Amino acid sequence: MKRGSILLLSLFIISIVSATPSLNFQHNETQPGETMIATISTVGEFQKQIELSDIKFYEGRKQVSFEFDIKFYEGTHYLYIYANREGNFSIEISEILYKESDTLKSTTIIKEFNIAKQEIVDDETNETSTQILSIKPGLIFTTETPSIKLINKGTSTLDLKYEETEISLEPFETHDIVIIPEQVFSYINISAYKEFAIPIIYLIANATFKSPLIKLDLRQSPELLSAELFTNNESQEVIELFNFGNETITEIEIISDFEFIEIEEIENISARGIKNLTITFNPESPGHFQGNINITYKQYAKQNTLSIPLTLFVLPKGATLEDFEIVNETCEEISGVVCEKGFICNGDAIFTKSQEYCCLGTCESTGEDDSEGGSFGWLIGLVILIVLGGAGYYFYKKQKKVVPKKAEEQMKESSDKYAERLRGAIKPKRVKGSVTKS
Repeated sequence: MKRGSILLLSLFIISIVSATPSLNFQHNETQPGETMIATISTVGEFQKQIELSDIKFYEGRKQVSFEFDIKFYEGTHYLYIYANREGNFSIEISEILYKESDTLKSTTIIKEFNIAKQEIVDDETNETSTQILSIKPGLIFTTETPSIKLINKGTSTLDLKYEETEISLEPFETHDIVIIPEQVFSYINISAYKEFAIPIIYLIANATFKSPLIKLDLRQSPELLSAELFTNNESQEVIELFNFGNETITEIEIISDFEFIEIEEIENISARGIKNLTITFNPESPGHFQGNINITYKQYAKQNTLSIPLTLFVLPKGATLEDFEIVNETCEEISGVVCEKGFICNGDAIFTKSQEYCCLGTCESTGEDDSEGGSFGWLIGLVILIVLGGAGYYFYKKQKKVVPKKAEEQMKESSDKYAERLRGAIKPKRVKGSVTKS
């Protein structure tokens, strides 16, 4: 009986294990200036990527802002937050879609966290100091050579170690780490007064990137669409769609996160069939754009959604394709400027965290407006206005000269003409020539 009871109890425990997604921070205690690192995972299966707009922060009931980012890879969401203030806060992540035992479910995560200084007291001098390490960014998701900036935001010397390197940072001193990963996903471990593990998703050539719905019968190649584009220049990319199921996929709707993308329509994909999806890009503004193409379809009487992640680097027309840098600051913070349409950066330019193409030099006119008639457009318009104005004035003067006659004058004139005709003064006109009978 004991063995049977234990077996039943074990089966019961396994059956009640929930697939509800959970949020886990690397550290329970955080100081102002530190980088908070967390994961969101489930024993089930995510059915939708968590977007930045799904995440909100509160101090009590008041909504507040933090600088943060979130990425998805291999069934797990990776999140970092820059703790830029002290206080008691909570994070709310809404509308998380996941599957549990083939059942689609939705949940919202709400978790409290505290940000407070931890002062160190020197036993000999009785003086207080702080040790605070800021790591930017708190996670890496890139196709370029990864790099991390370490900043000592405390008031005492900070000793730390990463890989085989040991360094000391004075207060407010910074140190850059350049990483050359040997695989798509890895961590860089930084040891200081705490142990920090920074996730690195390095999208090298032929890397495998799995979206949340990789187990669906509809799959795509490539799994991540990365492209370099130019403004006001139409270009195309092709994605192959594979139906690994035994039933035709129907009722296909395709929606992009960006207005400058046009996608051809597809009616259906036959069982075990392949379709090419042509995507046309025609961006007007430069920047670094990350989003998704969402394909909603019906198969086996169920509606599913496949999300294809996009990472697009849009350069101004006339710029050259060369190595460019992505920084985790705004253009204003690095004292740069975003060139307006019709201008190009003369100097170095980088992509910022707010998706701007930021110029560190000066913005110079490309001359496109002149070459396309911009210089003479105003002159042509002026000539057209003069012609229209002259015509209007001519018809106006003509109308002024022709004054309509009063009704009494018209009746008298008609009466006089009729009387003259009766007297023979007005003879009817005759048609010259013979009349041919038909």
